[in-house]
Amino acid sequence: MRFNSMLLLVVGFVFISHHIQAQTEVDAVVERMTEFVAEELGEDFDFSALSERLYFYLQFPIDLNQTDGSELRELQFVPELFINNLLEHRRRSGQFIDVHELQAIDGLDIELLRLLLPYITVSSSSSLSEVGVGELLQVGTHDVMVRYGRTLQQRQGYTVTDTSRSRYLGTPDQVLIRYRYRYGQDLQIALNMEKDAGESFFGGAQRYGFDFYSGSIYIRNQGKFQNIVVGDYALQFGQGVSMWGGLGFGKGALVQGVAKQATGLRPYTSSNEVSFLRGGAATLSLGRLAVTPFFSWRHLDGSVSRKDEGQFVTGSIGQTGLHRTPTEVANRHAVQQWVSGANLLYQHARLQVGVLSYYTHFDTAIEPQDVLRNRYVFRGNALWNSSVYYNHSWRGVYLFGEVAHSHGSGVAFTQGLIATLHNHLSVALHYRNYQRNYHSFFSQAVAAGSGVANERGFYSGLVYHPSRQVEWIVYTDFFQFPWLRYRVDVPSQGTDILTQFTYTWYKKAHISVRYRYRKQQENLETAQPHRFVADKYRQQVRISGQYKLDDRWTMRNRVELLHYQKESEGSELGLMGYHDVIYKPLSGKISGNIRLAVFATPSYNSRIYAYENDVLYGYSFPMYHNNGIRTYANARYRIGRQVDIWLRYATFIYRGVDEVGSGLDVIAGNRRSDVKLQLRWQF
Repeated sequence: MRFNSMLLLVVGFVFISHHIQAQTEVDAVVERMTEFVAEELGEDFDFSALSERLYFYLQFPIDLNQTDGSELRELQFVPELFINNLLEHRRRSGQFIDVHELQAIDGLDIELLRLLLPYITVSSSSSLSEVGVGELLQVGTHDVMVRYGRTLQQRQGYTVTDTSRSRYLGTPDQVLIRYRYRYGQDLQIALNMEKDAGESFFGGAQRYGFDFYSGSIYIRNQGKFQNIVVGDYALQFGQGVSMWGGLGFGKGALVQGVAKQATGLRPYTSSNEVSFLRGGAATLSLGRLAVTPFFSWRHLDGSVSRKDEGQFVTGSIGQTGLHRTPTEVANRHAVQQWVSGANLLYQHARLQVGVLSYYTHFDTAIEPQDVLRNRYVFRGNALWNSSVYYNHSWRGVYLFGEVAHSHGSGVAFTQGLIATLHNHLSVALHYRNYQRNYHSFFSQAVAAGSGVANERGFYSGLVYHPSRQVEWIVYTDFFQFPWLRYRVDVPSQGTDILTQFTYTWYKKAHISVRYRYRKQQENLETAQPHRFVADKYRQQVRISGQYKLDDRWTMRNRVELLHYQKESEGSELGLMGYHDVIYKPLSGKISGNIRLAVFATPSYNSRIYAYENDVLYGYSFPMYHNNGIRTYANARYRIGRQVDIWLRYATFIYRGVDEVGSGLDVIAGNRRSDVKLQLRWQF
């Protein structure tokens, strides 16, 4: 069936369907922020740090009369230009009396106001310095959460008994224990303990129980100390060209998100086992200058081997955090990493200028595979990074940028602008130039590739609000890769274009239509004379709707069509549609949601990702490919005011296959089913 004909069927299906209002406020924000990064990060990436932060500010709203803007940046969806306008409005007009005074500030639209209201207040909060240890124990809140999950069908990796073959050494159970203690916004103690499916428990490499332990003590607003963290933490400075830990965002449906919102020093509370530092750090306020010294020492996973001369080298640093097979266990904690440095941030009115410098050292030299595409990647056991960054707003224009240097090698540079051209029209521009020999182990800047190196690009976006009900966004991103990449054996280029129209009935319903076009280059599967790469195209059309029936019931639909084409290798059409029913009464012990989805995608190339509701702090973006049905159900039951129980069941049922998955994850049959049980106790 031709693409245009399929598109007409998609439009017809959606407008026959009911459309629903939003899920909970937190779920809506998480979905909007993460849907564009999920495809690159994978379906099992842990987004809990973002949702935990949002739930925290639901419980302890941000005081508009006390904030310096840092808490608003932590929400990730508040534009930097609006934050600056808010602080300037407070300076000129005095303290806020009511949160709805925000409507008098430039840069606020109805969607931003709707998202922001649950997280803000104008009441004053107590200070940690005013209480003693006894009151901390009595007044503070404790939060204990235990999560258990597993796949019901047996994977092949658990059936292998030959010790000379790769196999899973542990059980298929997944266990997470999470503890939090909080006293308002000024003190937090966090502890995570996690075992992934396939990992041993109190045995083998995990003889101390869980495979991953993470913890931190976080104190803020104590005299000249803005923040103090002991344990695991993340640093976010500038535009992420040199240092950015934890989850980061870039291109997406939030066009103004192209200006990354650095939160500085924060505790690391995710169960994701990479992208964080372990040690101690603090931010000291000295008038207009804020100084953040930091130190970290931790063990990383790595493939360590011995050269002919007897020297040990590391081929690559592990990024999965999984220790299930003998090889993964052998690589566990094989490399030691030390990081030390400092950040200086100067702020005057609407201007911020920062200088960052840090040193990274490994106990073994890193020597990647000796292939042509790796000619300019990092080699050695030490790296010194420095960067200078700034941001400034003036009369509706927000300027930002960063230039970074990995000493002894390359430079990376980014510069951007966001401007309000009219009350209803905003523009975002962003240029980046990352040299092919620039190196950093902690960068997460805006990029089309998988890292901050070997890329040049120009991004432009528009946001148009002709009324409170209508939003139209569009962006284009043109980029080049000056050197070779994985599966691309020549310099290449690409294009990314997105446009989305949304119509909202405030607090009742909305419908959105999105089109995305992506073009990149990739090696041909079959070699042809004088041709090394081919153009690869992905076109996606999505129509989604939400409608709130009453205070308890909400319906949500989506249909998505994907057209994949690669020169000389034909094309594919993928289709996915789902219908959700959400039950969430304003009061009551039971709430939940269910989904029924159908999909038909010929291969992995035409795969489609979709956001799924999950248990609290659990979010997933599973990959829909092949032909079949996807369904899941979540239920929450509240026992009194302190205890909640969540239960989730999800299954894929494929058509025309005898096995599901690949490698050690192969399941005999055409079904994969997963269950989760979660208990939360607050006291």
